[in-house]
Amino acid sequence: MTGHLLADTGTAAGSASYERADQGIRMSLPPVSAHSLGFLQVSTVRGAARTYVHDPGAVADPSLLLGLQASGAADLVRRGTTAPCRPGDLFLGAAAEPFALRAPGDFTLHLVRIPRYALTLSDAQAGDLSGREPFAGGSVAPLLASLVRSVAGAAQSYSARTALHLAGSVAELVALLAVEDAETAARERGEDRENLIREVRAHVDARLWDRELTPGTLAAAQHVSIRYLHKLFEDHGSTVGRWIQHRRLEEARRELARPGRSDTTVSAVARRWGFASATHFSRSFRAAYGVSPSDWREARIRPVRGAGEADGG
Repeated sequence: MTGHLLADTGTAAGSASYERADQGIRMSLPPVSAHSLGFLQVSTVRGAARTYVHDPGAVADPSLLLGLQASGAADLVRRGTTAPCRPGDLFLGAAAEPFALRAPGDFTLHLVRIPRYALTLSDAQAGDLSGREPFAGGSVAPLLASLVRSVAGAAQSYSARTALHLAGSVAELVALLAVEDAETAARERGEDRENLIREVRAHVDARLWDRELTPGTLAAAQHVSIRYLHKLFEDHGSTVGRWIQHRRLEEARRELARPGRSDTTVSAVARRWGFASATHFSRSFRAAYGVSPSDWREARIRPVRGAGEADGG
């Protein structure tokens, strides 16, 4: 793989105005290791506060390039756009397409060149994968990232047969990324929307106590984007945040009205159902039901208490 380490001259992201390290600027190149693994070519680039540029040159290369940002945050610049590339993120692109990785600090990047013939992908699928911003979510990406880390760090110890099998596993997981994308697209077309909204609501109900239950954590648990999660609830006339609060208030109201629980404080009920404070809970409760939590409980318990006194008389 052809790459250059460039010194950032302070130009805007996406600009090609960098000075080559071999044009009079004194700096050390990052350690680069490269080796074959079956039909794959694996390389690792390490550096500090530099820009790494993948330069395909003039030779047409039909391969797909898989990148794993193993450590250090960076910006991936390609096709005139810039996207954050966090530790653990994967990205794919045509090997014939240039890109730059701008790292403000120490970084490690693993690159895997996969021959096009080894991938059971249509041209459209390969193009869609190449167009994705760096990602780490879903069920396939963590498996692929773990495998890339392993083969990048210990490839020399594998036998030829094992190396070939591992190369096949990498190619198969890349193909599965396309399958996963297609399944997500099918959801977005509405084929499984109702099932998904039921799963999301069940997840919410199971974790109402969790103060860390947010649209972000909920989307991650369901392997969907936050944007898509919001769209699901918009189609049902609500928002994610409003639905979570609605369910918390319902369960808190039910507990406050339960006979025999008058000794439980409003603050304890608020904490049990995931509210950050009793003040926030009381304000939200009054806005939803028109009365305070204490008044609600008193109104529900009083008739029960009165009936008990009448029976005793």
